[in-house]
Formats: sequence, structure tokens, C-alpha cells
Amino acid sequence: MKTSVADYLTKLCDETSDVQSTFGLTNWSKRAASFLRTALGPDASDEFLQLKDDDQWLEHSLRLGHLQGLIAREASQSYGAAPRVTPSKPNQPTPTFDSRKVFVVHGHDEAAKAKTARFLERLKLVPIILHEQPSSGRTIIEKFETYSGDIAFAVILLTPDDIGSSEKTPTDLKPRARQNVVMELGYFLGRLGRSRVCALYKGHVELPSDYQGVLYIELDDAGAWQAKLAQEFVQAKMPIDLTGLLGA
Repeated sequence: MKTSVADYLTKLCDETSDVQSTFGLTNWSKRAASFLRTALGPDASDEFLQLKDDDQWLEHSLRLGHLQGLIAREASQSYGAAPRVTPSKPNQPTPTFDSRKVFVVHGHDEAAKAKTARFLERLKLVPIILHEQPSSGRTIIEKFETYSGDIAFAVILLTPDDIGSSEKTPTDLKPRARQNVVMELGYFLGRLGRSRVCALYKGHVELPSDYQGVLYIELDDAGAWQAKLAQEFVQAKMPIDLTGLLGA
């Protein structure tokens, strides 16, 4: 990716702080999709537009995260392209697909986070949980950029931590994941691609409604989710130890 392309994507991301209406969100998405089509081709534009939700603000979080993930991925492949958050340090770690590192994005559900991390460890994978990593003077955003750089897979935990509704049905409140979790789902879809991202959902949490290719697995009490998630690791050619399933 040329520097000018990365710069323009960064500019698009920065502009969202001034968006105050759903009309503004629609306009922003159209401009972003148009630029992606011109700069990266129709597939990149189509993937961006397939990130949909009935709630336009959640949809916006997905799309904004997706653009930030694209910037990070392209920056790691081209030293001329500055990353979004830390432009003074352009050489971000490149995703290493033979790595055993799996980034775990989570909300407030500590039990779901711990259960997922233990399962990854049984498969001889290395769960990366942001708050467990040393800060070394970095901000939260800088920590995220650093520790998400050389992972091979991302598991997103969609747990019912918040409630909300769409503009179409404002009185129909539904349990949903935290907005930062939704944004990080978009980020990893942009950075790693759909085949290396899996979302585990709990209960009746609201899911992003229409993004083809994203795998949602129910975090069920019976534990069937473990075999399904392990299958995704196999499909992604992750170096896992399948005997870890015996401890389920």
C-alpha cells in the first residue's frame, strides 16, 4: 500500500470523531467504500460494505475497526505506510501465521474469558489477553497495536454486557456486546481476514446481522463450542495439539 493510501485511510478514521448523525455515518461509509474500491479493488469495498448491523452506530464501529485493521495490516507489509496510532514507529509486527498466539477480545464476562483461555492453553496455543500484558509506559491503544501485531488468529467473545436498540425499534432493548468489542471484531477482520477470526457468543446477545463469512459459535454450557473452534484452528492450519480436546 502506498503512503498516500494509508494516509487517506487514517484521515477517514480521524473524521469519524466529527460525525454526529446517522446521515453523516451513511455519507462516511459511502466515501470509505468508494475509496477502497478505487485504491484496493472491488473486493475490499464489498467486504467493507458487508459489515452491517441494524444499529448504525454499531455498524459504524465494525467498519471503523475494519479500516484500522486494514491500515495495520498494510503498514506491516510496507514500511512506507505509517500505522494509525503510532506513526513514529512504522515497523509493526507482521501477522505470523505459523505463530501459536491467539488474541482474545473480551468484555466484562470474566468466566467466559477464563474458560476460553484455558481451552486455548490445552491446545498448546498462547492466548493474548491485553490487560495481562505489561504496559511498559504505553497507552491502552499502543498496547493493543503492539500485542495484536504478531498473532495468527483472533477469538472475539460477544457476551451480553450492555443493552441497546436500533433507531428503527427504539423500545426493543436487546443484550449486546460492548462497543469496543464490536470495533475490535472489525479490526481483526481487516487485519487477519475472515478465515482467522471467530466470534464466540453467549446467550441471546445481539450479533452483527449481515456479514458473510464471519463464523459465530455459541459458547454453550455443554462445551460443543470447543470442538467447533478447534476445527477452525485446523482449517487455518494453526499448530494445535488436538489431544487438548480430551480434557473438555
